[in-house]
Amino acid sequence: MQFSSVGELPTPPNRGLSGRWAVLERLAHQLTTSPRTTVLALTVAIVVGLLASLGPLTANRLHRDEAIYSSWGLDIASGRDLLLSASPVDKPPLFFYIQALSFLLFGPSEVAARIPSLTASVISLGLIYLLGRSLYGRGVGLVAALLLAASPFAILFAPTAFTDPLMVTWVLAGCLAAVRGGWGWAGLFLGLAAITKQQGVFFVPLALGLGLVSSTKSRIPSFVLTFLVVLGLAFAWDIARAREPGFLAQSLISYGGLPLSLWSAWEHLLSFGSLLQYGTGSNVLNTVLAIGLPLLLAVDSLTLLGRSRALSRTSNLSGRGSRQAQADLIVVVFTSLFLVGHSLFAFAVWDRYLLGLIPWLALLLARVLTLPSRLLRDSPLGGVLGLVFVLAMLTFTLRPIRDAAASRLPVGGDHGAYQGIEQVANYFQAVPADTTIWPARRPPGLAPGVTSSFPVGARPPRRVWPWPTPAWSCATWRALSETTAASHLSSTALRKPHDTQPPRLSWRRAAHRRLGSCLLLEADLYQPHPGRCGLFPVFLPV
Repeated sequence: MQFSSVGELPTPPNRGLSGRWAVLERLAHQLTTSPRTTVLALTVAIVVGLLASLGPLTANRLHRDEAIYSSWGLDIASGRDLLLSASPVDKPPLFFYIQALSFLLFGPSEVAARIPSLTASVISLGLIYLLGRSLYGRGVGLVAALLLAASPFAILFAPTAFTDPLMVTWVLAGCLAAVRGGWGWAGLFLGLAAITKQQGVFFVPLALGLGLVSSTKSRIPSFVLTFLVVLGLAFAWDIARAREPGFLAQSLISYGGLPLSLWSAWEHLLSFGSLLQYGTGSNVLNTVLAIGLPLLLAVDSLTLLGRSRALSRTSNLSGRGSRQAQADLIVVVFTSLFLVGHSLFAFAVWDRYLLGLIPWLALLLARVLTLPSRLLRDSPLGGVLGLVFVLAMLTFTLRPIRDAAASRLPVGGDHGAYQGIEQVANYFQAVPADTTIWPARRPPGLAPGVTSSFPVGARPPRRVWPWPTPAWSCATWRALSETTAASHLSSTALRKPHDTQPPRLSWRRAAHRRLGSCLLLEADLYQPHPGRCGLFPVFLPV
C-alpha cells in the first residue's frame, strides 16, 4: 500500500505511467482508499479471528486457573457468595462479575465462562484498527487488525476464561482514547484494565506516552482522577469482603513474591522471547520483523532529526511524521522494558503474561510491512509494489491460523490435558463415602479429608480418605512413568480446623494395563506453607 507521510491516505497514482502500468497504479490507489475496502478488510479480520477461535472454544477443557476463576464467577452468579468473601481471591474483581453475567445469560457452562474473553478479543480487532489509523493511517490500522486476527496468541487466548483478553481490550480502548485526546475516558479504561488484572497498571505509561505525542491538549489530572476513582472501586469491594488477606496480598502469597533475580534474568528473557515467536507463528514474519524493525527505527531517527527530505516535504507533514516516529519509539521502548522487567523480577514464564504485547507487536509489524510503500512512494509502481508486498506477507499467516485453530501451538489454554474430566468426576461421584485410597505421600499440613470441585454445574463429590502406604509408592510412580496423561481435575482439599486458607489441587488420571487406574494429585498450598507444592500419585483400584 502506498501511503503519504501523513499516513491517512495513499498518494495519488503516478501520472508518469502509461498503459497497463497506469491502470495497475490506479487500481492499487482505489483499493487502498476505498471505504468499501476498509469495511471488507475489517470484516475479514473479525470473521477469521472469530472462526479460528471457535475450534479451541469447544475442543479444549478449562485450564485449572480457568476453572478457579469460573468457580468464583459461578459463586457470584448463583448468589452463594456475592462478594467472594469465602474464597482466596488473588485477582481484582471486574472479570468475575462480567463472567457471572455470562453465566446468568447463557447458563453455567464452560462456553459461557469463556464468552467474555471471546467477545473482548473480537472487540480488540476493531480497537487495534482504530488505534493504528489514529497513529499512522488507515493502511497500517488495517494491516495491524489482520495480523492480530491471525496471531496464534490472539486465536488461542480468545476462547479461554483467563482475565488477560479482557484486560487487553481495556488497555487498547484506553490508549485509543488518550491518542484522540479523551483523557478522562483513557483513565476510565485503564482503570478498568487494572481492576480486571493487576498487570493492567503496567500499560499506564504507554497510554500516557502515546497520548502526549498525539494529542494537542494533555489533561493529565483528568486521567489520574478517573483512573484512581476506578481503582478505588476495587479496593472498596475488597474492604466490603472483610477478608484477610485482601486480593493484592493474596496475589503475592499465591505467587510466592516477586524477588529481583539478576542471575536468572537472561534465562527468563530468552524464555519469554521463545514464546513471542507465536505472536505471528511464522518464521518468515518473525524474520521480517527482526530485520525490518531496526530499519524502521533508523528511518524514524532520521525523521526526528529532520535529516530526511524524502519523508517530509513540508513543515505540516514533518510534524505528523515526527509524531509517528515518536509513537514507534514509545512502543518499542515500552515493549523492551516490559520484557526486561518481567525477566528481572522473576515473573513466571507464562504465555498469558505476554498477551498484552501482541497487539503492539502487530502494530509494529504493520509499520514494517508498509515501510516499503513509504520509501518507494516517488518511484513508478510504488503503490503496486507496496500493496503486493503486504499481501504476499499476509499469506504467511495462513498456516499459523490453521495450526492455532487446531490447538497445535503451545500457547493459550488447555491442549487436551484435561480431556476426560467428566469420567474422573463421575468416578468420584460413584465412590462410596469413607473409601480408602492409597497416596504415595501426603503434602505437609494436608488434612485427610478431600473434597473436589468439578466442572461448572457439577454435583459435589463424595469424601474419600487418603492414607499413605509406602508399598504402593514405587508401584504407583512406576505406573505413572509408563502411562500417557489423560485428564485433570481442579480440586479443593479440606484443611485442619485452624487453617483458614484451603489449598488448590488438581487431579490427573492415567490408565495402566497392569495397575488399573492412577490419579496424580497436585497440591498448591496457601497456608501454613505458602508457595509449597506437593505432587503425589494415588492408586485407585478398579
